[in-house]
Amino acid sequence: MKIALLLVLLGSSILASDKTICGSSDNRVPSYNPKIARASELKNLAGCTATMIGRSCAVSAGHCVDSLEKLSFNTPQSQSGKPQASRPEDIYLRTKDFLRYESNGEGKDWAVIRILPNEVTGRYAGDVQGFYSVELKDKPSKGDRISITGYGVDGADMENNLSQQIHQGEVLKTKTWGYKAVLEHNVDTMGGNSGSSIISLKTDKVIGIHTHGGCNEKGGANKGTLISKSKTFKKVIEECLQWEKTLE
Repeated sequence: MKIALLLVLLGSSILASDKTICGSSDNRVPSYNPKIARASELKNLAGCTATMIGRSCAVSAGHCVDSLEKLSFNTPQSQSGKPQASRPEDIYLRTKDFLRYESNGEGKDWAVIRILPNEVTGRYAGDVQGFYSVELKDKPSKGDRISITGYGVDGADMENNLSQQIHQGEVLKTKTWGYKAVLEHNVDTMGGNSGSSIISLKTDKVIGIHTHGGCNEKGGANKGTLISKSKTFKKVIEECLQWEKTLE
């Protein structure tokens, strides 16, 4: 009941696409990756997940657009299932002049945003928290090991509910048709993991964005947008990173 009420208060974005557990048990464990933030509306504390890919550029899911107003890094564990605020030094707001996204279902669901300097320190998130490189060319192979870190719902553990957790798995399949590019995987995720970066364990680069559920106790697959085969997504990422070269 507590979780159901909390989800209503957090809004619809956290429920989007019904992220799911792959197999019979939830294998996510607490993590503390400073490059990956909890994304939310200004007045909320949770909603989706976003990842820094530059000093000011971040990526997430297009259907998370309403939750991309504020990025909170280094979040504390939840208390009685309720997310806790990060320190003011670890909270960054989105710029008003750069929000590019698509939200058109599996394989065409992504967002790129720019983040303002922190209001306390005056520094950019990527300079303080670090950032990942993005794989823009090579497509992953079936069986490649990956990890997903995010801020998903956890009904079994109140301290970890909507706190940062990680799980590793593998690429099950990639497929493209038209303008859609899908990466299927078997990493455990739940609502709130939307927008989580899919990281290659071989290269430590972002290869995709997690967006949709589909796993079940017998198998199935969770899904994300594959960057290397997403022409528009790649173009916008390059545009954002090129703009960063103008920063002092």
